[in-house]
Amino acid sequence: MSEVIRQRRNQANYLNCGNGETDAYALMGVGAKTLDENPSAQTKSRKYVCDKSATKSISGYDWSTAFDIDQIREQEAINFIVNIGEKQLVGEDAETDYVVVDLDQKEGSSGTSYHARQFKVAIEVASFTNDDGEMGCTGNFLAKGDPVEGTFDTSTKTFTAGTEDA
Repeated sequence: MSEVIRQRRNQANYLNCGNGETDAYALMGVGAKTLDENPSAQTKSRKYVCDKSATKSISGYDWSTAFDIDQIREQEAINFIVNIGEKQLVGEDAETDYVVVDLDQKEGSSGTSYHARQFKVAIEVASFTNDDGEMGCTGNFLAKGDPVEGTFDTSTKTFTAGTEDA
């Protein structure tokens, strides 16, 4: 049996560029150079009197995704991100939903529905970069709370939260 490393193209990323009343998920594909997910497990350590070594556990996560994008303004998700930085939006105006879709994990019988994780994120635009005259943008998607597991239909661009039993 051969062991194959999962390819990055088997994971799609969608950003909700809607107006707050309706969802409008846009694919982050063309223009997105990196989308590096960082779970950043938070640990706690305790040393008991009967042990020489500490006992450690995972107490939570400080999840973020670093992005590096080319400013291709015709791409809806990229335009959404750049606008946040240019207008220096804050609070809810700089927040949206971000969905990570596993294209190698089909769900259901539709043929276009896949396992997904939805994150409520604050979009931190860190810098507008210049790469030999071509404009870019870097920053982070910063998680607000816990992710929601579910499915994402790539044809209708809708996320459906899973059940607790699933």
